Amino acid sequence: MAVLPLKTIGDPILRSKAKEVENVNERTREIIKNMKDTLHENEGLGLAANQVGILQQIVVISIEDEEIVLINPEIVEKEGRKLMEEGCLSVPGRQGAVPRAEEIMVEYRNEEENQQRRKFSDLAARVIQHEIDHLKGELFVDKVVDISSAAPEKEPGSVE
Repeated sequence: MAVLPLKTIGDPILRSKAKEVENVNERTREIIKNMKDTLHENEGLGLAANQVGILQQIVVISIEDEEIVLINPEIVEKEGRKLMEEGCLSVPGRQGAVPRAEEIMVEYRNEEENQQRRKFSDLAARVIQHEIDHLKGELFVDKVVDISSAAPEKEPGSVE
């Protein structure tokens, strides 16, 4: 078991774009195994490679007893929109409401280098969108919506 150290907000690698994986080899499989170990050790739902200092387009998610590896993932369709609280292993102690699509269609390669196309919804869709943002050098804190600004303004002289 190899648990990798997590990069946290302020580390420039989190703002860097990950490169496409050309081919899946033993080194790639070792990275994936270490990412899975790191994800489970930190009790996360998803992990992008740049969160452990590796600028490759690899995402590992673990939701509802299913572990999914996405290599070079690309969202090709989005449906719906929902605002929910998010947190991040790389931004400890902070949470915020982020709007995300409720359903997505993703094209990616798996560990065996097979091209996949799969629909994800609800929590899995949210986690995948969050992790793909990491691969682009984006953090959830960039997308947090201040819902207090959406509150209706008070009428002059009104009392709460």
